[in-house]
Amino acid sequence: MVFICTVARGGFRTERVRSGISGLAIFEIGRDDAEPVSYAAVVGLDSLPGGGSELYFHIVEADGSTGGERLFWSGKDTGFITDVSDRRAVMDAVLLGLGQLLARVAPPEFRWFTHDERPPKKALLKFAAIRRAVEGCGYTVSSSRLPLGRRAWHAVRAAPVPVDRSAGGSDPAAARVRP
Repeated sequence: MVFICTVARGGFRTERVRSGISGLAIFEIGRDDAEPVSYAAVVGLDSLPGGGSELYFHIVEADGSTGGERLFWSGKDTGFITDVSDRRAVMDAVLLGLGQLLARVAPPEFRWFTHDERPPKKALLKFAAIRRAVEGCGYTVSSSRLPLGRRAWHAVRAAPVPVDRSAGGSDPAAARVRP
């Protein structure tokens, strides 16, 4: 099996699920060169018991010959994506899908967690990129350590900054941010 990255050719499909604040961004990331197998990345928001939402990520392997699917929740299981530039392209696509999902669903707050206990440094670097992408979408993010070496993040939509438009007349560049 050789993973063929198709991120550059793949499109994005974002769906809005109307039960609570939930949604999915699903996009093709690759295929197998010898078998009828395709791969998609999923970025989702789902309702948590007691309220709030959880952000999650995984890769789906769809077997065209059996109709079966296999989910990969951990980067430890995605060693079949061997090329560094392919891994980077998949991560970039996940970040783009994340931004599209947050723009579409716009939850007031949500949480996400590491799947693995004591994740390696390169996994934490990916979570740092996810945090920056969430912050770039207008959220304030805090993090915490959980038992067994897991990590958690909590994102809250930042309050809009009030702007005093009366100070600048009709020139928006002259408007001042109110303290």
